[in-house]
Amino acid sequence: MSFFKKALGAVGIGAAKVDTILTSSQAMPGGEIAGLVKIKGGKIEQSINKIDLEILCTYKKETEIEDSEGNSKTVTEKKKHKLNDYKLEKTFVISPGEEVEIPFSMTLSEDAPLTISDQKNAWVSTNLDIDMALDKSDKDYIQVIPNTLQQAVLNALAAMGFKLYASDCEAAKSRVPFVQDLEFKPHYGDFQGRLDELEVIFLNRGNQLELMIQVDRKVRGLVSLLEEELGLDETNLRLLISEENLETLPETLYAMIDRHC
Repeated sequence: MSFFKKALGAVGIGAAKVDTILTSSQAMPGGEIAGLVKIKGGKIEQSINKIDLEILCTYKKETEIEDSEGNSKTVTEKKKHKLNDYKLEKTFVISPGEEVEIPFSMTLSEDAPLTISDQKNAWVSTNLDIDMALDKSDKDYIQVIPNTLQQAVLNALAAMGFKLYASDCEAAKSRVPFVQDLEFKPHYGDFQGRLDELEVIFLNRGNQLELMIQVDRKVRGLVSLLEEELGLDETNLRLLISEENLETLPETLYAMIDRHC
């Protein structure tokens, strides 16, 4: 090997590159993400110490701070959370121009946030433990689709006339440091004109799904206006469902929402 190639390799030029190809990039919470890690050797022989793969997502955290004059303001930070990881703790040497493919599969955490519309809030991050490489990481977005229980809730709300219009992952004190807040508005049906919005949080509990629902009532008259100004126009509800009660879920949800609006 020439001195010139060694010198370039020492600063990462001409080093091995990594590319992760997802063979299954779509999964339900608790499902499987699989693929291949493709490593292509550069211009010099290099030692790969290990390969790290992580499934990451982002959420927002709001913090109240005071400025130098004592005025408070809200600062929003974008935080990362690791949902799963996979490590290949095996050292091997890759020759110049050599191509190596390493298959992998990871179970997606049941806390993974759903992919709503064109959001990109979860991805697989690949990193090679290799000295001085410039291109030793890769990022591949995944699509998290609703599981059976989540989809049943979404179908029931859609049948009542609710339309999902916003989704956000926000910091919260739960099993993981965030929850995904799904916001619905009534576009037609019995709740149009009676509710401003409906907020729903899914909490997967193995074979069960816990729903946290906030009903934001529509302002009607002076009493309702006063309630809204005092923050009393919102009602928080909880419901635990399983496959055994899916058949009655639409009626249960309807009655619960109707009772509090």
